[in-house]
Amino acid sequence: MRALIYGYRADEEAAFEEFTARLGIEPVYLRQNLCRETAAQAEGIEAIAVNAMSQLDRENLKRLAQLGVRYIATRSIGFDNLDVEACRELGLKFANAPYSPHSVADYTVMLMLMLTRKLKTIQRRALAQDYGFDGFQGRELHNLTVGVVGTGRIGRTVLGDLAGFGPRCIAYDLRPDDALRDRVEYVGLEELFARADIITLHAPLQASSRHMINAGSIAGMKDGAMLVNTARGELVDTAALIDALESGKLGGAALDVLEGEQAYTFADHRSGRIVCRERAILEAMPNVLLTGHYAFYTDQAVSDEVRIALEALKQFTETGKADSQII
Repeated sequence: MRALIYGYRADEEAAFEEFTARLGIEPVYLRQNLCRETAAQAEGIEAIAVNAMSQLDRENLKRLAQLGVRYIATRSIGFDNLDVEACRELGLKFANAPYSPHSVADYTVMLMLMLTRKLKTIQRRALAQDYGFDGFQGRELHNLTVGVVGTGRIGRTVLGDLAGFGPRCIAYDLRPDDALRDRVEYVGLEELFARADIITLHAPLQASSRHMINAGSIAGMKDGAMLVNTARGELVDTAALIDALESGKLGGAALDVLEGEQAYTFADHRSGRIVCRERAILEAMPNVLLTGHYAFYTDQAVSDEVRIALEALKQFTETGKADSQII
C-alpha cells in the first residue's frame, strides 16, 4: 500500500524507514504540512499520515475525500485541529497516535520541581554571579498538595511519577479511574482548585474545557498556587493568567503550551520580532517558565507516533478498523 506522509521531519526518518519496511508500506514524503496548497498532493492515495499542525477543516477534508483519500492518521495524541463532524459526514476514517505517556509526564514533574525550587531565578542570577540566598528559598513537594486535572494515560503516569516525591495528590476527571483510588483522592473541580498548591492540566481540549482556567476559577484557588500546563494552551485564559500572576494571586506558572501557539511553534523565530505579546509578558516574569511545546518530544514518543500512525493506516486498508481509531 502507498501512504502520503505530510509534514515529514528529519528526526522521523529512522522511524519511518523501520516501520514502513516492517509494515510493507510504500511512503510518499512531503515536508510541507497539509494545507490548502498541499491537499492536491494526495490525489489517488487512499491513506495519509498528518500531524498536529495539519489543516483538517471541512474544506480540506472535503477536498481530500474528492481526491480519493479514505483513511487519515495523525502522528499526535491530540486532534483538536480536526473537524470531527465533517470527517464523519464525509465517511473518512481517522486515528490518532497515543504515544508514550512518560514523555509528557516526566516533563511535567520536571516543571513542578523547577517551579518549586525557583530555578529560573537561580539560573538568571547565577549568570550575573549572584550566589546569595535572597529570594532563592524553595518548597519541598512532599509538603504540598498536587491537583491533577485529567487522569487519562498521561495524568495517570504523572501520579505514578509523583509517588516517589510524596506529595498529597487529589484529582478530577469526568470519568474517575477506580484503579487509581488507592493512591489519589477524586474531588470536584472547584474543590481541587481550592485545595491544590500545584495544579497540573492533563485534559483534552473540547468546547467544554476551553478556558477552564479563567478569572473565576483562579479566584477560587489558594493564594500562591502554581499552575502547570503541558496539555493544550487553550485550556487557559492567558489574559486572566497574566492578571493573576501580576497581582500575586498565583505564585507561578510553568507552561509548555500557550493559546494561539499554532501561529509560531515548531519554527525558528530568532529574527528579533516578538511573535506573541502575551508570551513576551510571561517570559519576563521570574516565576514563569515557558517552553515551546516540547513535553512530548523524546526518542520513544517520536518512534511511537510514527509506528502507531502507520499501523493504523495499514489496519484501515486491510480491515476497515484500527486499534487507535477515533472515527
